[in-house]
Amino acid sequence: MNFREFRQEMESYRRSVDEEARTLKDSYLALDKLHALYEKFDSEERAMADRVLAEWALSDDEGLRFDALALIDDFKVKTAAHTLRTLASRLATSIAPGAPYELQKVDRILNDLGSPI
Repeated sequence: MNFREFRQEMESYRRSVDEEARTLKDSYLALDKLHALYEKFDSEERAMADRVLAEWALSDDEGLRFDALALIDDFKVKTAAHTLRTLASRLATSIAPGAPYELQKVDRILNDLGSPI
């Protein structure tokens, strides 16, 4: 499977589990299932998943960013550090009400990855 196909599969899976979580009114179900999926990946699949998570981290969709940041943090995805710095810069100038809090989260993740801003 090439990266484009892998990305589509991950996006499709996330949409599916996100819809299931909404239907069941269980806000963490999707994240739990994404964790389980990531844990099943072999090293090649993890490398592709890490690229997808980095893309998701820059999404305008707050829910998608939330999931990406949680997975990047939990699985210590060091390859996402550059993307997280880009996101931090964007959040630093954002007027969105949640931006300061999300920026704190991104800063913490970067520090945990050993890649402070």
